[in-house]
Amino acid sequence: MQTLAEVFQGNVLATCFGAMGLACQLAWPMFRQRRSILTVQFGIGADYGAQYALLGAWSGAGVAFLGATQTVIALIAGDRPWLRKLGFGFIPAAALIGFLTWSGVASVFAIAACSLIMAGRMQRDTIRMRSLMLAAAPFGIGYDLSVGAAPALIGAIVSACLGIAALLREVRARRGTPAIPDPIRLSAAWRPAPIPKRVTL
Repeated sequence: MQTLAEVFQGNVLATCFGAMGLACQLAWPMFRQRRSILTVQFGIGADYGAQYALLGAWSGAGVAFLGATQTVIALIAGDRPWLRKLGFGFIPAAALIGFLTWSGVASVFAIAACSLIMAGRMQRDTIRMRSLMLAAAPFGIGYDLSVGAAPALIGAIVSACLGIAALLREVRARRGTPAIPDPIRLSAAWRPAPIPKRVTL
């Protein structure tokens, strides 16, 4: 089995594309807006697709390029229901590519990771989007280990950690934090009502 150093040295061009994919993979959890997340996700798919192709890992290359195409659909879908349905239609296409380029357990990992990520991209709610993409992380890590894609492996691990932090941040922000009461207004609100004057006859 090749060491990480041998993988880096053996295919410099693949490593360059992997490094660009890694940069996008590390950056996407930091964005808050759906459109920004999807734009960086396109970079992940395109760069890692090129890396996998140069490594001869065709299941990964196929689903990565397919994912990049689906990201474009997700970006332009907006409120068009037919485009959103078209985006979900890419999931069975990912499974088909995996079977056509079957390479054992690596293909299983690729199909599972890509399907979860694709389902996540089509979510309009960013919490659901992040959750599905995090669910794909263990499968992506398994695939990168099985094919020796070192930059993608590093990115998958670090990105999963950043993604967990970003998801927790967004959940807390969505719930909201109780405002700190203004002591002056609070004292005014709790000021006791004046005692009514005794009426004398």
